[in-house]
This record gives sequence, C-alpha cells and structure tokens, in this order.
Amino acid sequence: MLSVDMDKVTEIIREVSAKEIAPRFGQLEKGDIDTKTHAMDLVTIADTEAERVLTKRFCDLLPGSVALGEEAAHADPKLPERVFGEDAPIWIIDPVDGTKNFAHHKQPFRCMVALYHGDETIAAWIVDPIEGSATVAEKGAGTYHNAAPVRVRSDIQAAKDAKGFLISFARDRIRKHYGHIDFFDEIAHYSCCGAEYQEIARGLFDFCAYRNLKPWDHAPGTLLVREAGGVAKYITADRSNEYHANGNAPGLLCASSPELWAEMNELLLPLFE
Repeated sequence: MLSVDMDKVTEIIREVSAKEIAPRFGQLEKGDIDTKTHAMDLVTIADTEAERVLTKRFCDLLPGSVALGEEAAHADPKLPERVFGEDAPIWIIDPVDGTKNFAHHKQPFRCMVALYHGDETIAAWIVDPIEGSATVAEKGAGTYHNAAPVRVRSDIQAAKDAKGFLISFARDRIRKHYGHIDFFDEIAHYSCCGAEYQEIARGLFDFCAYRNLKPWDHAPGTLLVREAGGVAKYITADRSNEYHANGNAPGLLCASSPELWAEMNELLLPLFE
C-alpha cells in the first residue's frame, strides 16, 4: 500500500489554513462570496485559494499524484470521472467544509483531505483552520486526534441511547413517516460534516447519516470513523455495501457499532430509497 508522511500532510494543511483560511474568517467582503448551484451553495475566496495552494503542495509532495478538489470539480464536472479512471494516487480536497458557516462568521468549519489509491481511501485528515487541531487516520493504523489515539463509543448499540447527526432531509422524513423523531437520545446538525465525523471518531457522538455523497464530503470522515472502530456503509437493504469514495447510493450511514448501524439502517431505509 502507498504510504505518505502523515505528519507532513498535517503540517501542510495547518500552514495553508493559517495563511488562506483563518485570516479571512469574519473578514470577508461582499465580493469574496459567491454562489454555485443554488443560493445556499456558497463558495468564498478562502475555498478557492486554499484549494489552489493545497493542490500544488500535495502534488509536489507526492510526484505522480493528482488532485480532486471540490471547487475544481464544480468548474469541471467531468473531473471526478477522469481522476477515478486513472491509476494515480488522488488527493481528495474539501478546502473549507462548512462554507456556509464560514461565510456567516460561525463555527464549525474544517479543512478536509483524503488520499485515495488502489480503489480505496488510505489516509485522511480533518483540521480546524482556527485552532489547528487535527484528527487523522491511516488505513490499518487507527485514528488519532492531536496525536492521541481515539475510539468510537462502541458500547452504544441502540438508537434510544445514541447521540447523532441527522440532516434536515432525514429529520423531516422521519417525522412524516413515523409521526415523531423520539428514537434517539440526542440529535444535532452542525452544517459541517467534517466536524460531525470528528465527534463520532472521538466517541462524543454515535452516528451520522447523509444524502449528498460527494467524495470530498465523506472520503476523509468515513476513514476516521472506520479506523476508530466504527461502521460506514450505504443505506441499503442487504446491509453489506461499504462506503467507497467512487461509489453512490441513496444515502450513507455511519455508526459507532454494528448493532446501532443495523437498527438505524432499518429506520432510515424506507426514507432514503
């Protein structure tokens, strides 16, 4: 398996975040913010500049590699198909995950990176651009937060005991289908999946479910969860479809234990099909 200097990548993300993202937090002018597919789909100068620099730094670090950034893919919709069709290592980059929060001077937001090679995600980084705190994982080597090993709350096996993250789509469908949402101990939504994945990998929350499955949103976080002992699978009837950065399905469910994942999958399956 391809290997990379994990600490060096963390250092690069921190450096670029400190230069291109953190100084712009709360300092954006009107011309620094634009929209993409709809009014709530924002992009800022921090997104574009951070992605530009990260792309160059990572491709220089690993000669022969290519980059798949969120903003580059928006500009060129055929980019994901091309890079996944090659054999080169791929840096999957979300320069500012939680752009809406960032643009409105709110936390959380994160810089997320995954390294994909040999048809799998082999390394992942999620960094807080303001604090510099980092949660990282390498396939087969576990998950670490600020260099300390972390684990999911694997003892949480029932939804009634679980704290988790659900997008508004899921919450609304649960209420409509079941008449209530009182299945869980606690439900939250950060509008930043990177921060949500961190919370699960660190054992602070127990599950998350998503509908929009762009690789830059989920390739980093799913590896963090898996390497911390959790489960990351598509919401499907056969219960066997592991998340893949180049795959697709009606929904994605991550959980801190197989038992919790199975119960949540049964609950969400009729809503995501």
